Amino acid sequence: MPTQEKAQSVAELRERLGTAKTAVLTEYRGLTVRQLADLRKQLKAAAAEYKVVKNRLARLAVKDLDLGPLGSHFKGPTGLVFTTKDPVPVAKALQNFVKAASWSSPRS
Repeated sequence: MPTQEKAQSVAELRERLGTAKTAVLTEYRGLTVRQLADLRKQLKAAAAEYKVVKNRLARLAVKDLDLGPLGSHFKGPTGLVFTTKDPVPVAKALQNFVKAASWSSPRS
């Protein structure tokens, strides 16, 4: 039986996905807290929001939406980028973040 908090999280996520013009799934494995904070800052400047989600709850949220097939992609550490605005600045912010992040990750 889901708790009230989990049910509320699913409803909130369903609402955000339902009103989002763009939603991007990301994996945040290997990012530091500082990098995640920087990513959130860059996305906020692009009128977007970054939210780490619990996969099971995210699958429940998309289950009855047109985004249902997306449920199979909720695996591992998952973050969602949402925007109700133009997706181009969001894509640019993500691209800039990836370019900047790929340099400071130690390579084996």
